[in-house]
Amino acid sequence: MMTFSYLFIACNGHVAAVNPTDGSEAWRTRLKPGIMSATSHEDVCILEHENRLYAGCGGHLFCLDASSGKILWHNDLKGMGYNNVTLAMAG
Repeated sequence: MMTFSYLFIACNGHVAAVNPTDGSEAWRTRLKPGIMSATSHEDVCILEHENRLYAGCGGHLFCLDASSGKILWHNDLKGMGYNNVTLAMAG
């Protein structure tokens, strides 16, 4: 597993990795703009675990590679609505 020294941030439908020393942005990913409705919330909740970032946004769940920001998979959480997604990890 690689060790990262990024600060991960999430805002308005985006997830980004920032260098905490100088504030430079390493990468930024827009979470699937085509699936967001005009009434959906774009607040993003993120959780980092083993080089993966899990992001909940507008009733959808995404898994991103923490080193690149590439979306690895997406789950639209059918039937659960379009509000904020809260994330938690057991253990």
